[in-house]
Amino acid sequence: MRFKKWLNYKNMLIRKKIIIVIIPLIILPLLVVIYTSNYVLTKMATQRAKENIASESRLIVNRIQNIFNNGELCSRMFTQQINIAFKEQEIDFDNPISMMALNNQIISIIDFNLRAFKDIESISFIDTHSNLYVSDQKLKNNAVEALQSPMVKELKVLGVPESKWFPIQFRSYLVTNPNASVLTIGKRIVNINTQDTLGILIMNIKEAMISSFFPGEGESELQGYSVVNTKGTIISSQNKAILFKGISDPKLLAHIHSSTDEQSIFINSNLVTLKKINEMDWTLLHEISLKELAKGRYENSLLILVVGVVCTVIAIIGSLLISKQIAHPIIKLTKVVKHIREGNLNMTSDIRSSDEIGILSSVFNEMILKVKELLDKVKKEQRQKREYELALIQSQIKPHFFYNTLDLIFVQCEMGQAKEAANTTKALADFYKVSLSKGKEMITIREELKNAVDYLYIQQMLYSDIIDFKIDVTEEIMHYCIMKLTIQPLVENSIYHGLKPRMSRGVILIRGYLEVNKIIIEISDNGVGISEEKLQQLMKGKEATDSSTSFGLMSVNERLKLQFGDEFGINIESEVGIGTRIKISLPRTDEVIYDI
Repeated sequence: MRFKKWLNYKNMLIRKKIIIVIIPLIILPLLVVIYTSNYVLTKMATQRAKENIASESRLIVNRIQNIFNNGELCSRMFTQQINIAFKEQEIDFDNPISMMALNNQIISIIDFNLRAFKDIESISFIDTHSNLYVSDQKLKNNAVEALQSPMVKELKVLGVPESKWFPIQFRSYLVTNPNASVLTIGKRIVNINTQDTLGILIMNIKEAMISSFFPGEGESELQGYSVVNTKGTIISSQNKAILFKGISDPKLLAHIHSSTDEQSIFINSNLVTLKKINEMDWTLLHEISLKELAKGRYENSLLILVVGVVCTVIAIIGSLLISKQIAHPIIKLTKVVKHIREGNLNMTSDIRSSDEIGILSSVFNEMILKVKELLDKVKKEQRQKREYELALIQSQIKPHFFYNTLDLIFVQCEMGQAKEAANTTKALADFYKVSLSKGKEMITIREELKNAVDYLYIQQMLYSDIIDFKIDVTEEIMHYCIMKLTIQPLVENSIYHGLKPRMSRGVILIRGYLEVNKIIIEISDNGVGISEEKLQQLMKGKEATDSSTSFGLMSVNERLKLQFGDEFGINIESEVGIGTRIKISLPRTDEVIYDI
């Protein structure tokens, strides 16, 4: 039964197959997407909230710690400045002029510190004679209460002159606004040398300064920051209604007591983040509802469901419309591709529509045509390259050059010039060794130049009265690639068609250097030169009167163009009676051959 159903499905029209397949392929992933997206969104929102809250908490704690550090630094600076003030003048507490000078100096110190430390809201200083120096006259309200307060008494009897931080509280004395809670730092100011008490320093920092660090409305998606002490009392918050109220949740209190640094926990469907402020033994607390974090989950599910249903309907209708238009041409094009894969490049597609399949068919036909043309071109170029290379190799194995060199070696031996004979023999062997190059087509410029020098050495021995040569090639191009038998045929051309007809001593100069992105090699001679007419024939690739000249130059030129492209090759400059210069241009690429 299942086999028959499979056969029925296999024989269905393609548009029916598309409908049968596309419905479950849309509905099942849709359900999976709804579930996974809800899960992922909730998890991502929670994780993002944790990271954002943790990052903001660290920033807030750092700012609170800066307040603590600034308060400590201010108290130390104030101690030094008061010591200087008392040291610079003799203080007579019964002399109004002396007290006025002291009062002005202390007020200046207070003003300086208020400007230097923006966190400090107000500063009071009480000397040993109960004289009160303040940054704001409001601080003198309830001065008697201030002098008799437990805070001042505690600071007077403080054994070590260190700073003491008093908890955030409402006070009616030594504050500019009794309705605003303050954090207070107090210190007994002593003479640095004698340790005698000079007075009491009291500095206030408004609680609002701390709560201003919390992200406010519109500044962050995360709300609910507050600072609590070890008893669980809220001592700082943007919501002033909850200040100095205690936390009743025992689980949260337990975590506040046990927290050592930073942690995120879930309590009563809320994400709670705790960050310890060690200097003050406080805890920065943030609380946010999980419902708030996942509030976009249901909207996301509904949106995905609606989009999925619409897409399913559109997909079914669309599949019916396009299957007929697409399936048939694709099948026809597939048959052609199979023939091409089997090696039959004469097959072409007969689809002539203007849609994408028609364009694909047209491009496919053009591609097959270009492939055939490229294959023919490659075969032709490879054949030409081998023909040129073989012809050049054959031209090097000239019997008269070989016989003349052997005769030269014989004469040198007869004349007792053993060293010269050895050098000539070595040059001849190296010349033919490089010419053959074990079948290699590309060699280094150093090897090709050595081949040309060996050839010139032998020719100089044969025609010492008419041939001299110089080499001026920069070392930086020696390791780049060049086709073998590029320089030597041009040198041979300079000898036989430039210097020998001159009938007097001449010079061949081989230069090599870098020019922008090209390597340039020049072969120059001061021979008889080439006429303008003959030079034009050579440059156009036509046969010159002397076919050997044309072959030697043009074969090198064609080989270079076939190997590297039409922008490379040789260029000839000549003037009758002056000489000839042949310039070879080669590509400068990163693919180099290094000598070992």
